[in-house]
Amino acid sequence: MPDGSRRTKPKILVLNNENPGWPSVDLIWAHEMLETLLSGLREQGYSYESFAYFDDLSGLEHYEPHEWLIWNWGEELAGKPWTEADVAAELERRGFAYTGSTPDVFRLLQNRAEVKRRLEAAGLPTLPSRVLLDASEAREWKLYPAIVKGVNQHASYGIDRESIVTNAAELAQRIKFIRTDFADDALVEPFLDSREFHVAVWGNDQPEALPPMELDYSIFSDMRDRLYTYEWKFDRSSVGFRDMKMPCPAPADRPDWQARLMAVAIEAYRAMGLRDYGRMDMRMLGDEPQILDVNANPDLDVTSVLPISSHAVGCSYGAMLDRIIGYAAGRMPARSSARQTT
Repeated sequence: MPDGSRRTKPKILVLNNENPGWPSVDLIWAHEMLETLLSGLREQGYSYESFAYFDDLSGLEHYEPHEWLIWNWGEELAGKPWTEADVAAELERRGFAYTGSTPDVFRLLQNRAEVKRRLEAAGLPTLPSRVLLDASEAREWKLYPAIVKGVNQHASYGIDRESIVTNAAELAQRIKFIRTDFADDALVEPFLDSREFHVAVWGNDQPEALPPMELDYSIFSDMRDRLYTYEWKFDRSSVGFRDMKMPCPAPADRPDWQARLMAVAIEAYRAMGLRDYGRMDMRMLGDEPQILDVNANPDLDVTSVLPISSHAVGCSYGAMLDRIIGYAAGRMPARSSARQTT
């Protein structure tokens, strides 16, 4: 196994959160995702169990850390958004090795402004931005069109077509929305109405970028629709989910872009301290990619970049899981290691 030192094939405990308050459509999607993952583990011959929780991880006491590697799909505790760092910290406290990034990385990535600062400090390409605390500050921003995001939100949460603004009045309204609906500050940056690419990276000591996937927005005439919103990602009845093409490897017409996208993705992965696997979202500014978002433990549904780009290099879904497990297995404690107590 490259970039890892797997001793034996571990048992896999798939940890995932379930909230009793979720609507049925979210529960169905979560169960489908879980079955896809379990099928991949079966394909690779793993012994596994799944462990669903809401607000209590005490059931992990029945598992030995030297025998079980945790596949960490724990995104929240007790229904509180963006608490994946708390889940990872609890796994470490109990002595488990687990797939994916550390609590410190999750906390870093939760603050978009800090991510920007870290990327800039590393000399990586990212757009100018500003954090605005109040709608009255909108007049100070001059670069349009612009996109507005919650500073402490994640991925596409809180982003829709109204996130793109073209003047100070629209910006002020969106700042009010972020403040009212999310109790958050607003991060504003220029909106690039250009080609978008997602690049998956995996590994640790020697991370590797997989072939980029393009999000082809050519079916949309309005720039406000050329945005990968929650609706386009998860609503199977939406035109974005149904009809958007996502070619990979991409872009076939610009191999120079492809090489640059992969190089920037690896640099960002290292700069942000990601582990095992991750995803970088980028748009082009001329011939130079600009990093829009950095994602630890990204989605692994079959329409997302890591399964698609893994398939492009000859890996089945199960083989992709096996590769990630191999990176994490080298961190498993030896049998003689003392178990952490609660």
